[in-house]
Amino acid sequence: MRQLSSADWTMVSLDTSTAHNTIGIVGIYDPSTRSGSRDPVTYEEVLKYIDARLHVAESFRERLVHVPFGLDRPWWIRDGDFDLEYHVRHIALPRPGSWRQLCTQISRIHARPLDLTRPPWELYLIDGLDGVDHLPQGAFAIFLRVHHAAIDGVAGAEILTAIHSHEPDEGPPQAPEGYEWKPDAIPSDLGLLSRAALRGATRPVDILRQVRKVAPQLPALVSDTRDPAVTSPATLPRATRFNQVVSPHRVFGTAYTTLDVLKEIRTALPEATINDVGVAVVGGAIRRYLLDKGELPDEAMVAMMPISIRPTTTRASGAVSSSTSTGTSGNEYSIAPITMATDEADPLDRLARIATSTAHVKDSGAHPVRALMAMSEEAFGGLMGTVQRAAVRALSRRGRTVAAHTLVSNVPGPLTPMYFCGAQMVDTTGLGPVLDGMGLNNGIGSYGNRVTFCFTADRKAIPDPEVYEQCLSSAVEELLDAARAHQR
Repeated sequence: MRQLSSADWTMVSLDTSTAHNTIGIVGIYDPSTRSGSRDPVTYEEVLKYIDARLHVAESFRERLVHVPFGLDRPWWIRDGDFDLEYHVRHIALPRPGSWRQLCTQISRIHARPLDLTRPPWELYLIDGLDGVDHLPQGAFAIFLRVHHAAIDGVAGAEILTAIHSHEPDEGPPQAPEGYEWKPDAIPSDLGLLSRAALRGATRPVDILRQVRKVAPQLPALVSDTRDPAVTSPATLPRATRFNQVVSPHRVFGTAYTTLDVLKEIRTALPEATINDVGVAVVGGAIRRYLLDKGELPDEAMVAMMPISIRPTTTRASGAVSSSTSTGTSGNEYSIAPITMATDEADPLDRLARIATSTAHVKDSGAHPVRALMAMSEEAFGGLMGTVQRAAVRALSRRGRTVAAHTLVSNVPGPLTPMYFCGAQMVDTTGLGPVLDGMGLNNGIGSYGNRVTFCFTADRKAIPDPEVYEQCLSSAVEELLDAARAHQR
């Protein structure tokens, strides 16, 4: 039994009837690598496969227990009623089984709330991908979605690794000698309230500690608002179609390039990073999309960029013990605003401004934002969702948004081939949460040399996902052409 952090509690509180704070991971697989049989992977095989790996990602068997009246942060307990068949599901696309059909199906599933009375995850086996030209015959998809209270983006990538093998015939990892999984006893309301009373006595001290951390850094936040070269969380940018109260409907899409292409673009501006190039692609796509609709703001649009603060060696390593719940879980990240320079027509000038903005974040360590987040989380906790929704509605009436227009996250994936039930993964991508005030979530992922630009959005904000997909592809081409011209 372990208590949620303030950050994890905030993730739960952000759920509404139309917005659910879940992270999704999609893998596409080629069954031709399955030894002994090239038949489609069956539901029964998937059940057996996941069951053999539950000890690697024990968060799969943990559920939430809420403190009465919301007086304290909820607790994770090992679920004695865990039912694997509830969490693993099987669906098939109708003919012709196109890529757009897959994206539509995934976005519809992603829009649904997870049952928080059970371990908050679902895994879907999706077959019928017969109408996708670039996929091998018999290809299938795995869609894993997990509540954001349980994982962040990096943890999600590590869980993806935990449920895969490095060879087609590789068996599940062995549990350490003496390992035994035991469910936790369900705590009584009285016991939970007693723990809450004890923590309540120390909460003012915790808040004061966070205030002391924030206070010395406030001048930097103020000075940032006056520096056009950087982006400050204290600014309130003009709202766009992405910054409204969201509908219950979602869209999902992808565009692809290679790491080699991003490296070639970077040669035009050596001080930029590969991440800067990825952000420049997203900024270019948003600029194109809003220009076509006559809605591009005059000032540069702002993105929030999560920054992992997860230690190199954590529970995510896959090490397990008999005494502690292990496997990757929880949120260990800071977040910082960066410019997307959408007011800049020249793609390389846009990249240079983004590189300057992200360099400032690295120099500051994003500590002011992390400290402000921690203080807010500790002070408001389960009320953070209510506070955010009220802020979104109040600011939208003034034509403003909270700190940023969109979110851009970069989560590198595996460098070597991965296998699921003996089938080789040929592609992987992700879906992020869409929340009130943040109706567009952009992700940058990789698998080997393949780089995926993916997005999850409110259907009201992006009713034409295929158009935004093309904007992403065009933004890559624009940067590549500019980089090659620069080298001549």
